[in-house]
Amino acid sequence: MGRCLSLTGEKKISIMKFVSARDSSGRGFTLVELLVVISVLGILLAFFVPTMISRVATNARRTATLQEMNVLREAIMGNPDLRVGGEAVGYGFKQDVGRLPRDLVELATRNPFEGIYAQRLYVGKETLPAWDPYIQKGWNGPYIREDGEMGYLYDAWGTEYRYWVENNETLGLMSAGPDGLFWGQPGAVKNDDIKVRF
Repeated sequence: MGRCLSLTGEKKISIMKFVSARDSSGRGFTLVELLVVISVLGILLAFFVPTMISRVATNARRTATLQEMNVLREAIMGNPDLRVGGEAVGYGFKQDVGRLPRDLVELATRNPFEGIYAQRLYVGKETLPAWDPYIQKGWNGPYIREDGEMGYLYDAWGTEYRYWVENNETLGLMSAGPDGLFWGQPGAVKNDDIKVRF
């Protein structure tokens, strides 16, 4: 017979009843089961976390690039909504000089032959005319802040901005996007270019 416990001198109760009741109701996870669950979660996270981080980083860079392109557009075209005393004061490079910048460095300097700009070559490089307050024409910048490294020339992936040109008409600015290649260049497999219209 099973072992019995004497609670009083007269009554005997079997211990087996208490042991079996405790085993069925208070059973938890074993160490092996916990390790298996943690391992499965670790494998799933190893597959999904890098993809999610990559998407978040790409979206952050896309947002930063769009913001910078909008700042460049305003520097080039001006902001017609910027007024003082009812008069428009948000003029950009195009209205002041009478043309689009031949290179974005012209937004930061009137003389691209000096300092950090001296080594930068582009077609039509020239010293821009100084601002003439009587005729309201000439270079009245800087239109963009210079960081000392000409960072405004490049998108968040390090690719230089270009003008967006279609049918010999300049429509705006464009970035090559995450793949670093403009659509139509060799190796570009998808059109992920970012464009901002003037």
